[in-house]
Amino acid sequence: MKVVCLYGSPRKQGNSTALARHFLDQARQRGASIEEFYLNGMALRGCQGCNRCKTDLETCVLKDDLTPVLDAVFAADLLVFASPVYYGDVSAQLKMFIDRSYSYLKPNYIKRSKPSRLPAPKPLVFILSQGHSDVDRFADILPRYSQLFSWTAFADTHPLRLTDVYFPDDHTAHPELLAQADALADQLFGKP
Repeated sequence: MKVVCLYGSPRKQGNSTALARHFLDQARQRGASIEEFYLNGMALRGCQGCNRCKTDLETCVLKDDLTPVLDAVFAADLLVFASPVYYGDVSAQLKMFIDRSYSYLKPNYIKRSKPSRLPAPKPLVFILSQGHSDVDRFADILPRYSQLFSWTAFADTHPLRLTDVYFPDDHTAHPELLAQADALADQLFGKP
C-alpha cells in the first residue's frame, strides 16, 4: 500500500509531525511504502480560480513544487495530512494543498454522483494538534472540510487530534494518542 503524508507544519519537530511520524512508522512495519512532503519548504502558490482544470485541462495549470505532490496524492492508496491548528484552522501550507486539490474535481462536479477524477476513494488520516486545551475549541475543523474531502474522494476520514500541546514534545504527555495511532494502523494495514 502506498501512503503519502503531507506535513503542514513549519516545525519539523512539532507535535502534529511527531504523531504523523509515529503513525507512519507503524504503517512501515506493516509493509506500507511511504512518501513524505514537507509543504513549508516548497515554493507553491494558491489556487488561482482560473477554472482551467474544469475547461481545457484535467490537472492544475500551475507548475510549481506542489505539482509532484498532487501527482503523488493522485497515485496514493492512503493519505495522511498532519497540521497544527493555527488561528482556528489548518496551517496555510496545508490549506494551499487543499485548495489546489480542487483540480481533482471534474467539470460540473456538484451535480455528479462521482465528482472526483481520482481513480478510487482514498482513506485519509487527518492529524491535528492544537495548543488550546479545550477539546471543543476548533472541533469544527474536520466537519468543515468533510464535504470537500468527500467531493475529492478523500474518503473514510480517520481523525487523530491532539489538544493541549503547545510546546515541542508535549505530545509525549498523551500516550493514549500514540495507542490510538497504533490501533488505527492495525485497522488500516493489519497487525504487524
